[in-house]
Amino acid sequence: MLKIYLLCIAQNRRIIGLLLLTPLLLLQVGCAAKVGPRSLAHDRFDYSSAITRSWKEQMLLNMVKLRYMDPPMFLDVQQVVQQYTREGTGSIFAPGWTGNSAISPAATAAGRWAESPTITYAPVSGEKFTKSLLLPVSPVDLFSLVEAGWPIDSVFEVGVRSVNGLHAGSRTEMLRRSGDADFYRVLGMLRELQASDSFGIRVEQAKDGTNGIMVFRAHHVDGEMAATAKKARELLGLNPEAQEFKLAFGTVPENDKEIAMLTRSMIEILGEASAGVEIPASDVEEGRVSKVVAPGSTPELPAKFLIRVHSSTSKPDAKEAFVAIPYRNYWFWVDDRDVSSKRGLGFLMILFTLVESGPAAAPPVLSLSKP
Repeated sequence: MLKIYLLCIAQNRRIIGLLLLTPLLLLQVGCAAKVGPRSLAHDRFDYSSAITRSWKEQMLLNMVKLRYMDPPMFLDVQQVVQQYTREGTGSIFAPGWTGNSAISPAATAAGRWAESPTITYAPVSGEKFTKSLLLPVSPVDLFSLVEAGWPIDSVFEVGVRSVNGLHAGSRTEMLRRSGDADFYRVLGMLRELQASDSFGIRVEQAKDGTNGIMVFRAHHVDGEMAATAKKARELLGLNPEAQEFKLAFGTVPENDKEIAMLTRSMIEILGEASAGVEIPASDVEEGRVSKVVAPGSTPELPAKFLIRVHSSTSKPDAKEAFVAIPYRNYWFWVDDRDVSSKRGLGFLMILFTLVESGPAAAPPVLSLSKP
């Protein structure tokens, strides 16, 4: 009888031990697959995608707000802290032997798994707002984008007011004006020269800041491109024989070897880009927004919108929209099949980053806290 009793106790303890350890082991195995080094790729991808999507939505929202004369607002994501918590508890109660078949519960186990993300935002305001949105973009910055492969005609259509006295047209309510036909002729010529790699820019460090030098290459250029470069110089009032021209900010060049550019600020560039936002007809008729001149209707304005934004009363299908935002009981979105508009939105995002010149803020950081 004593042997049977001891055997039962030993078997019960093994069963209790298994009952206790099983949920704790499962909790440990499940958490081990998520936290620490194994979670880095998963978290980095998810947060990177979320921040990018939020950035696109914020840029699109501010474009739509500008069409409705609503002031823009930008929030920077400064830091992302992801903290994981893993806890497990267990206990054993040795039951007394009563000879009855019914035994009270002898073991308990409990576990907890939690994620605690902390995201820090900072509004773009004060000096940073002034320098990032209100000051004109540097001509060197615009040419840096051109050198990186962006089409020069698209960059200059939205980023430049005038070049050597030739003015661009504007669709914004405050600065609306017809442009000079020769301005767009020059842009077309520069686009041809860019496609054939017939001009470039060199950046030099001067005592009073950074200067850019625009170079019309004299070597390895065929006769047709050489004639195009000569005609572009003629329209800009530049020395027809010179190959290098200094870039300067202003409306009037100092001499015939200087290219004077009057550039737009980011707020103006966003305003120009917002002309492509499709506004519901009822809002236009009620005077909630100003009307814009359709692209291609006049040679004194760009032939197409930088970004075409559609509107609808219902949310677009996720597969059809590259980015979509709700505003004033409507949905505004960029078609995922519109490559030109997608490229234009990317241009605005890159340019906004390039011109940020306020107090340096810490870039978004993802921190993982081990349990």
